[in-house]
Amino acid sequence: MAAKTNIITASDIDGALSVEFIKNFNGAFDRLAEIIGIFGVSTRAAGTALYQYAVSGSLNNSASGGTSSGTAYVEGEEVALSKYTVSKSPIGDLAPVPYRKMTTAKAIIQDGYEKSVMATDNKMIAQIRAQLIKQFLDLLGNGTGTPAQGATVDTLQKALAYGDAALDNAMETNGDRADSPYVHFIHRNDAADYLAGANITVQTLFGMTYLENFLGVERVFLTNQITPGTVYVTPAENIHAYGIDFSELSRSGLVYYTDSNGLIGVAHKGAYDYASAETDVMTGLQLIPEVLDYIVKSQFAGGGTTTTTTTIGA
Repeated sequence: MAAKTNIITASDIDGALSVEFIKNFNGAFDRLAEIIGIFGVSTRAAGTALYQYAVSGSLNNSASGGTSSGTAYVEGEEVALSKYTVSKSPIGDLAPVPYRKMTTAKAIIQDGYEKSVMATDNKMIAQIRAQLIKQFLDLLGNGTGTPAQGATVDTLQKALAYGDAALDNAMETNGDRADSPYVHFIHRNDAADYLAGANITVQTLFGMTYLENFLGVERVFLTNQITPGTVYVTPAENIHAYGIDFSELSRSGLVYYTDSNGLIGVAHKGAYDYASAETDVMTGLQLIPEVLDYIVKSQFAGGGTTTTTTTIGA
């Protein structure tokens, strides 16, 4: 007997769930990218080396051995060289990161396929987002910028202000300027006292709390993935997003639903050996704050007493 026209098959449902998974993840990332100011994702082959950079050097204003430069230049002499160095710190390769889960037949029968699988899919998405943010914040910790005050200041507001000033100074010294706003990251507990007494609109972006304007600075993200009493600040343009080329995986038979940026791939299928429905996820997204000189770590006394959790959750 021929199959009925337009009948919905298991593969149709699997595909729809995969499309929904990608839509939810990419939608959250797109909102984050828009707020931060990330314009475009660089899609690279898996295995591409990733680096953070530090720039050193200064103008040569001296005369020596028949050469001179700058304010010390002697007319007719060879112009001496000014030397600059870009140091690369390897942070690993751009690599796909796999995850897998199964939803049992019993759970599907009790709650329905879409409900039981999508509920756990959503939890999985949330935890993947949190893992990616933690990796990004760990890379912020490699930054070399510090406020000129040196010692820890006594309030969050000062830490934010001095962090911005330190970044301004670093960019001016290098003859540079930011064409994008600064982005700030602080522990959620450190902002609790201020938020309790203020009428501030908050949003949730990629698992973090976002404040448009907070204590005189723009673009503040609250998260529990950094040490209390710590503020990180960097220009939005210093944050770069990378994705992988999933087409190479498909050539080997690993076919994922994905998008053109290669942020994440997902496949749903039946796992008959375990009487379960399987969700396979491969993350390709990596957020890299690239120039170490333009990442400032500012600290203040009396930060939230709750220690940074190592548990990745929603």
